[in-house]
Amino acid sequence: MAAARRISFLSARMSRPVETSKPRLAPGCRVSDLPGQSTVLLIPEGALQLNCPGVRIVSACDGERTFREIVQMLQQEYRSADPERIEQETADLLERLHVRRVVDF
Repeated sequence: MAAARRISFLSARMSRPVETSKPRLAPGCRVSDLPGQSTVLLIPEGALQLNCPGVRIVSACDGERTFREIVQMLQQEYRSADPERIEQETADLLERLHVRRVVDF
């Protein structure tokens, strides 16, 4: 079991988006934002609850926008936040979703 975790961690470090990456949701994954319910990311294995920035990031993963464009959009929306932190946290989220095969780039 420990070896599997180690492999997952190593593969995660190798799956970071680059500026020109164009993230998109993998087949079978979609955002559900039904009225009266919290926004969730539906995946074949279940659902992931997203916070507000997470919703913005995942909703922007349309295969058209680059990672750089997504980060710039977030930096415009969250002007009081540290731009480097926005980029780091966006990359971290996309990396984790990529490892789970939810986002391709």
